[in-house]
Amino acid sequence: MKLSLVNLALYLEIFHNFKNKIQNLKPQELLENTIGMLNLYEASYHSFEEESLLDEARDFSATFLKENQDRFDENISSLVSHALEFPLQWRVPRIEAKWFIHLYEKGSDMNPILLELSKLDFDMVQAVHIEDLKHASRYDSTTCVPKLYLVIN
Repeated sequence: MKLSLVNLALYLEIFHNFKNKIQNLKPQELLENTIGMLNLYEASYHSFEEESLLDEARDFSATFLKENQDRFDENISSLVSHALEFPLQWRVPRIEAKWFIHLYEKGSDMNPILLELSKLDFDMVQAVHIEDLKHASRYDSTTCVPKLYLVIN
């Protein structure tokens, strides 16, 4: 218990220092690290109840991202508007994977091999889900009622 409190105090100290450094940065320096601000915004949703420090980080980063969204390039602007709409942690991972694949495909720094592997992986997992759904929703030929099998871990 004491070690946890010491770790928490250490993390809070580090974050306070980080917060002070961010607030002292010039706007141009913040614009150069837009992805860092976006990551700070996303990370702030991992806070605990009544954890005001990360709430302040969320407010600060959200304000910065909203005010400067028109200054970002198209792909980063898409990421920012997507994150501001709903944080990543609240979204369905498979749907997000499809959205990110589509966004990555438009990027100028896109690696065609990585893109192809991403699409193949998505399609393979999708096929597994479809097969699972087929097996789970088979009809009982005698009663014409779907047999839904539930697996409880």
